[in-house]
Amino acid sequence: MHRQLFAHLLGNTGTLALALSIGIVGSASVSSAASYGNFSSPTGTVSFLNVTDLNGLFGNPTASGNSLDFSPSTFEADCAVSASCPPTPHNVTDTLTFQIDADAGRFIDTIVLTESGDTTLSSFLNAFGATTVVANVFIDVLEINGAPVNGLNGNAQMAFTQNGQFETNDEGVGTHIWSGFLSLDVDSVIAAGGGSGQATLVHISLANTLTAYAESGAAARIEKKDIDGLAITVVPEPGTALLMGLGLLGLAGIRRSPGHNQ
Repeated sequence: MHRQLFAHLLGNTGTLALALSIGIVGSASVSSAASYGNFSSPTGTVSFLNVTDLNGLFGNPTASGNSLDFSPSTFEADCAVSASCPPTPHNVTDTLTFQIDADAGRFIDTIVLTESGDTTLSSFLNAFGATTVVANVFIDVLEINGAPVNGLNGNAQMAFTQNGQFETNDEGVGTHIWSGFLSLDVDSVIAAGGGSGQATLVHISLANTLTAYAESGAAARIEKKDIDGLAITVVPEPGTALLMGLGLLGLAGIRRSPGHNQ
């Protein structure tokens, strides 16, 4: 019964309509948009361009390997800090947008998004408390083989521990660690839109919503952690010319091996 009540209170929080939501509802902190600029992967395979944070809650990122890593320190929903909770949940939403540009001779194959955090629930005399986390991701393919395209896009929701929902009467009181995962197959997005070729430039929009709710006598808080808060990892493919070169090198190696001398 409590789960149904919580779902009713949430309304459309878990739907894709929130991807372009304008920000924080009932937050006790002041937030503002942040533009973090451009980042190049140390491996020299991709660049992350025009990284923008609608409410500044993700924090300044760093590039490592083929990843862009965020360590949020103020991205949380806490029922105790919202004057309207109860009777209504405390929702905190932020949207991150950026482009991924493949370096020369590379294509974008897969984009993996992972994030983590924790939620803390407490209850007195069986009072009900709950939290949720939702992440909606939209992708637009902007270039194929270096040429501009449009109309090739898709969306998906990140999969979370416990489906992203924790309740005092199910998961119990205390602190619970949660994590989320999503793998975007860019080639499949192109094929689904009727296109062909491989992506060299894509646009990503990630909307995160955290929700906390507690009846009188309970407390609920959920946050994205400052360690491993969000990581966006790109799996690039080498260009066709490079693949052919590697194939020729392999053939040359076979010909040189003693077992293949004529």
